[in-house]
Formats: sequence, structure tokens, C-alpha cells
Amino acid sequence: MVTDRDVTVWDTRSGHRLAELAEPGATWVSVSGDGRFLAAVSHDEIHVWRLVFPDAQVFRHPLDGQRPYDGGPFWDPDGRTLRYLEGGTVHTLDLGAAVTPSWRSTQPAAELLSPDGRTYATAERTGSGYVFTLRAIAGDHRTRTLVAADAPGLRDPSAPVPPGETVPLMAFGPDGKTFAYGVSAPGRDLASQPLRLWDLAHDRALSTLNLSGPSALSIALGPGGHILLAVRPEASAGLRDEVWDVAGHRRTALMNDMTSVLAAVRPDGRLFVGDGRTIAFPPRSPSRPNGFAVPTRVVRKTLVQGDGSGAMGFAANGSLFAAGDRTGRVALWDAGLEHRAAVLRNTFPAPLDDNPEGVTAVAVSPDGATLAIGGDAGSVQLWDVAIRQPLGGLLPTPGDGIASLAFSPDGSTLYAASSHVPLQIYPIGAAHALTEVCARGRGAVLTRAEWRSQVQDVPYLRVCAGTRSG
Repeated sequence: MVTDRDVTVWDTRSGHRLAELAEPGATWVSVSGDGRFLAAVSHDEIHVWRLVFPDAQVFRHPLDGQRPYDGGPFWDPDGRTLRYLEGGTVHTLDLGAAVTPSWRSTQPAAELLSPDGRTYATAERTGSGYVFTLRAIAGDHRTRTLVAADAPGLRDPSAPVPPGETVPLMAFGPDGKTFAYGVSAPGRDLASQPLRLWDLAHDRALSTLNLSGPSALSIALGPGGHILLAVRPEASAGLRDEVWDVAGHRRTALMNDMTSVLAAVRPDGRLFVGDGRTIAFPPRSPSRPNGFAVPTRVVRKTLVQGDGSGAMGFAANGSLFAAGDRTGRVALWDAGLEHRAAVLRNTFPAPLDDNPEGVTAVAVSPDGATLAIGGDAGSVQLWDVAIRQPLGGLLPTPGDGIASLAFSPDGSTLYAASSHVPLQIYPIGAAHALTEVCARGRGAVLTRAEWRSQVQDVPYLRVCAGTRSG
């Protein structure tokens, strides 16, 4: 049923309402053969929704003035393809990962990809605690369940922290070789908050750092696991950063006036960045083994024009820093965060309502040439760093808010993690793109007209090994 304000989907057998979608202006709707998705035409776009999770769209395709004949588009029996007729041409939309059957009704409490794109970490709630798991993304796909992190303890042991009031903490080192994890009890004053460190390269536990006082809200880890940064609330209702020497089990610095719980570490470990401060460290020296954990300079820094950051991260070589905010803007900085090189605005398509899609994850390719941006409505967009322009349209995603992004070590694959779909894999290298183009042409050399249809904004190239027949 379509009204002026929404679309309502009913199960005709049971008479139960399956979903109600806020889709004003819809002129045509169709449900996929398996009953999992609904497609609608409105606002000069084709929209697709997942009926078991109607809070977010899984697909948007601008029509650019096209008017599909006979209502259209229509679902193919495969459940992942939409077709519509316009201007004497049949247009085919492959929804790909947007309609993945891997959607989970239950989700982990947290998920995180390592910066090097080799490991996927999850925290699953189990009764009164959490199970932390590391999964190798490539190679042998080995899975490691880590030693359980002890629950935080209150100063009054007679009043334990209720499990529902805890959240997991996870952080990878900037090289992806170390991992820190623990449990937070936000708003509680703790007698102990154990944080465990794991060595991924040698598959062994490193040490346990025990904090006390206000519960840490987030953590960041330096290279080699030598330094841990903990963001904690302070008495004035603000936030503070604490720098901990892991080996010495001692706090070496305290910085106030942070504005968010986010933190990032430059790969060389000499610069920690929070939303509101940058913290510089001297190089590690054999003559001063503990000097590395003592900051030499703290600078106030507004990363994205005053709006709180939703995600931040460095390129693998430390040459570029990116920070995104809740309005969809992303700022690019030089290695030392001395100069803001650019601000990318409107990184996602215009929203259908008054709420812009916020940035929740960023990742820079190993060569520093490509920036991946993920949003809270499930959008993933690639950008060319040099020319500050988007690379193609949005990648097809399941419509789940993006929690983490990472490139593979060779930059040919992008990984995305979200709550309901554990790991999404996107081959993005040039070789894969050519394979896709040739597959669409069934191996034949594409004509210029076919090239314009399949590959937009790229000059014509004679590719594919086949020869045209008929």
C-alpha cells in the first residue's frame, strides 16, 4: 500500500504488517520473489529496502531524468538483479552485496578491522562477559579466541557492574601486529579495569595493564604495544587522555580538554591524535627506553571545522591523515597535522530527509592514493586523494552502518565491517575492473557506445581478449 507519506508492506497470508517505510512520493513498488526486499521509484531514484531491517536503504540508483516504462523496474528470479525499460533500452542493475543473504539477526557488541587489512576482530556478549575473537582475513583464515578479559571491578565489591552497563574496548596497533582489548563500564569509578595486550605476529599474550579510577571509554595502541592511550572522563564533565607505558605499568602523561573518545596513532608512533588535541612523542632511543612514552608537545587542534569527528585514520606510511564528521565532511591533513590540505564535502549522496549521513569509518590505501569513507547509513564511497574527486558511485553494501574499513596490503581489495554483516569484501584493483568490464561484454571487444554504457568518466580503451561476433 502506497500513501503520500509512506509505503506499508503486508503479508497477505497472515494479514500481518511486515514493514512501514518512510518513502514519500513513491510512484511504484515491487517486492523481490523471496520476499526479502522492496524496490520503489521516488525522488527520481530507484530505492531498495530490506524488509527485516527497514531503518536503512540498501541501494540507491539515480535515474537522471529517465522515466521507466510500465512502472518498472522488475526483479529477476535471482533476487539480486533489477531491470527496467527506458528509451528503448533495457537497463540492468546488479545489486550484488546490497542483497547478501549473510544478514544476521544477532550482531556482535563490537567489530574492528586491523589497519593492515589482515585481521578482523569481534567482541560477542556472553552472559556476564565478552568473548574476543581474531580472524585472519586471508591465507589460512585462522580464528583465535583470546583469553577472556576480566570484568571491571567497582571500588565497592558488594555492588558488581551489571553486564548490561558494560561495553567492549578494542584497538589495533598502527601496524596491525598488536591488539589491546578489555571491558568498559562508562560512568563508573573502578577499582580495576584490566586491559590485555596480544601479539598477533607470534600469537601470544603480551601483558595486562590494570587501570583504576574513571572507566576508560576508548583506547588506542602505539606500534609494538609499547604505549597505550586511554580516554577517560574527568570531574569537569569533559574528557582527558592518559598515556601509559605498558612495559612499566605506569601513567606517564595526562592531557585534559579532549572533545571526543576517538583517537588515532601515526604509524611511527610519534603522534597521537584525538578530537581536540595532538600529542607528539620523541623517537624511541636505547639510552632512553622510557622516554618514548613521555610527550614533548601537546597542541590543540580542530580537525573538521568544529563538528565532532566520527572517524579518523592515517595512511600506512603516515603521509596523510583523514578525519570525518557527523555531517559527512572529511578533512585531509599532512603527516604532522600542521596544514589542512582539503575538506571533502558531501561525501555521500544527498539524504532523503534533513539528516545528513555521518562518517563512521575511514581508511587510506597503502599507496596513499585512495580514500575509503563509510557512513552510519551503510554508504561506502571511494575518493581519489590527488584530485579530490569520488571514484565512481557508492559501493553496494547491505545497508548496515559501517563500523570499520581497511584496505588489503596490496591495495587491491577493500574490507568493510558492520554489525549485521560481519565482513564485506570489495575487489577494487584495475585488474578486477577490467575483468568485470569484459565479463559484461562476454569477452568481446567493446564498442565506444558500449564502453560509455558500462564505464563512465573513463576515456575509451580497447580491452578484452575476445573479438566481436554479430
